[in-house]
Amino acid sequence: MNYSRRLRSIRSLVGGAVIALLVAFSVVTGAPAANAHAEGVTTSPVNNTQVATPALISVTFTEELVLEYSSIALFDGAGNPVRQEPATLDASGTVLSSAIPESLAAGTYRVAWHNLSVDGHETDGEFSFEVLANPGGDATAEPTTDPAGEVPVDPEAEALIAVTRAGDLSQDPGAVTVQIIGWSALGAGVLAGIAGLVFVFVRRRRVG
Repeated sequence: MNYSRRLRSIRSLVGGAVIALLVAFSVVTGAPAANAHAEGVTTSPVNNTQVATPALISVTFTEELVLEYSSIALFDGAGNPVRQEPATLDASGTVLSSAIPESLAAGTYRVAWHNLSVDGHETDGEFSFEVLANPGGDATAEPTTDPAGEVPVDPEAEALIAVTRAGDLSQDPGAVTVQIIGWSALGAGVLAGIAGLVFVFVRRRRVG
């Protein structure tokens, strides 16, 4: 009889201990999940950096978000909202982003975000970045000229130009006529000179 009572007591103690261990285990393992928040891990642009106009702004979180209750907004240095596209989530549900459709003026910008994680917790945060004016420099250089400078002319080039111009002039019918008359007059002069020399030579022989 005493043995049976002792056995029941031992079973009760073991059962109670097992239940206590299960409760403790559930509390220890379940507490992080119940208290988890979607914290920001990385941002784009990186916080406190100097960049050109970003294509988008984004924050990566540790937990999945509910898009309908999450937001990301861009403000300029004066606190005015900057035009942006509606916020979106990636396939994993952890990257909240918004596209920037226009170039940003140089200056400091602030990104403020708010989220609701799938476990029902809300968090807020912000980060900043600076947009530089022409960070890469002007890649297009205007050609420079020296209006006072003179380019030396090669004599052979001048001669070639003159011949080319003469060839162009010969295409004009009037110029062709002038050239024919000039060559005719020159030929007549040469013939007259030869005839004169022959006349003088013959006359001297007769006199002699």
